[in-house]
Amino acid sequence: MTRVRKAGRDPALEDLLLAGLAEGITLRKLCRRHQVAPGLVQRWRLEDKDFARRFSLAREAGFEAIAEETLEIADDDAGDVICKEKADGTVSATKNPDNVARARLRVETRLKLLSKWAPGKYGESAGPGESQDWSERLAAARARVLKGR
Repeated sequence: MTRVRKAGRDPALEDLLLAGLAEGITLRKLCRRHQVAPGLVQRWRLEDKDFARRFSLAREAGFEAIAEETLEIADDDAGDVICKEKADGTVSATKNPDNVARARLRVETRLKLLSKWAPGKYGESAGPGESQDWSERLAAARARVLKGR
């Protein structure tokens, strides 16, 4: 079992956690990495308005990082094709459906979570007369392309 830090506040630890959140790393993973209980971090948020504000800003930046990551995953075609040598010495290239399906799952999972975590920004679509920013339009377009593959 991993050792968990005591309840003492450490500005350096807070900065590490917030920097990780801004990179799109989950709080759960960061807490394991830095041996701090997630509940302790949540208590810091409740007790300290400045930390709560910084936490929210880091989360927003993390959402942007996750949105950008979906594009990287979707654009990465490494492993999408398998080359096999036939008995006659020729090489045939075939699609690797497992790799494509895994990439689709990774993208769809991130997009669904973003739409739940920040529905105003990453929701499926805006209602009539509402505008969407470029991130929303890009995420929706990417989802439509992936469904068509």
